[in-house]
Amino acid sequence: MEVRMAEGRINKKEIIQAEYKRLMLLAAERVILRRGFRSATMDEIAREANFSKATLYKYFHNKGQILLEIILQYIDEIKERLREIQQSERSPDEKLKQMILSVLDIQTRKENISRLFVQDKSLRDFIHRIFAPSRKEDNREFQQALKLFKARREEISQSGCLVLTEGMERGLFVATDPEKLLRYVWALIEGLIHTRYWQEEKVSPEDETEQIFEFLMTGIAGKSVQKGATE
Repeated sequence: MEVRMAEGRINKKEIIQAEYKRLMLLAAERVILRRGFRSATMDEIAREANFSKATLYKYFHNKGQILLEIILQYIDEIKERLREIQQSERSPDEKLKQMILSVLDIQTRKENISRLFVQDKSLRDFIHRIFAPSRKEDNREFQQALKLFKARREEISQSGCLVLTEGMERGLFVATDPEKLLRYVWALIEGLIHTRYWQEEKVSPEDETEQIFEFLMTGIAGKSVQKGATE
């Protein structure tokens, strides 16, 4: 009985901590969007979240760690969605199409943060410093978050490569290096996302997906698919 009560207390504590962390990250997003990354301060983030600065520092050592956590949440959502699609019973070409749609849909919901990464030079500089080969950071939590980010990014790439490889084996895609092909797919998606910020007319993720997928398939469709399209 005592063990169960102890477990219950631990679970409740973890739930509360997770909720506090969620509120802090949401507040940080608002402050960074409003003030920019360079001008945002831990004081402002704490006030925005309605926590004391001491409480905020129990969860995050600095705003860089907060930003990395925001990115991790974004990456985690993409990772889980792409893995789900990759493991589904869809055909490889339909999987690829659904993956593109999922990324564009998530980007649409996170458009303000995505826009900030494009427009805020101080934020871009910070990200570049993080991933510089010579980067050294003593903070254990920071290093752990960075390690998780790299692992999540690798999992995302793996899901994409598995779908492309499956499509090549079935003759739906041309036989080539799946990792290199995936880089081109990502570049196309990211390029389209960046053009959103200068377009007056909004296009739905579904319509964007159709455009990207049609363009991709004109270049990567296997011979059997190309032949079927011309008959």
